[in-house]
Amino acid sequence: MSPPPPVLLVIDLQQGIVEGPADWGPRSTLKLTENVAHLLHTWRSRSWPVLHVYHDDLDEPDNPAQVKFPETFAPHISAAPLSSEPQFIKHRGSAFVGTKLLEELERLEKDGKRKIVVIGMDGSQCVNNTVRHAADLGFQLLVVADACSCYGMEDWRTGKQLGAEETWEAAMGVLTGSAKIVETDKALTTLGYD
Repeated sequence: MSPPPPVLLVIDLQQGIVEGPADWGPRSTLKLTENVAHLLHTWRSRSWPVLHVYHDDLDEPDNPAQVKFPETFAPHISAAPLSSEPQFIKHRGSAFVGTKLLEELERLEKDGKRKIVVIGMDGSQCVNNTVRHAADLGFQLLVVADACSCYGMEDWRTGKQLGAEETWEAAMGVLTGSAKIVETDKALTTLGYD
């Protein structure tokens, strides 16, 4: 008997995060939206489960990822959910904190253990928090690196600004202890599908 199909977990692919404000600087992964759209099409064409998580930031009053800013809180066009796809709103880094995501994954696993494929924003923050949390909960994870993106960050020691690509490389590297990291064109093969 073959295992149940993998879940695609779409994290914080919102207009105001994917197309962040100018003061965030450029983001990594130039083909992010193209890869996201490709993966969503693949999952939907096979009727595999897709779950969406959105960030509603309650700590930074001007963050565009807030329900009170509907245009920037909205899903990015590359990742707009279908009405049948469950959606969760979180207020913290991990998508498991304060949401019903765990309950939904457990419901989906009644047919057997599923792999979770993660895509989204920001690779160094919410993607990282969610993936490491999921690994601690015992889930098997695959992160599609080129369907994740980061903005730059400040080096904690020197205060030097690290570029978006450098931050993305480091973020994906950190996740190797919690998940298998692949690129879009290798995702299905890695999962055992062609």
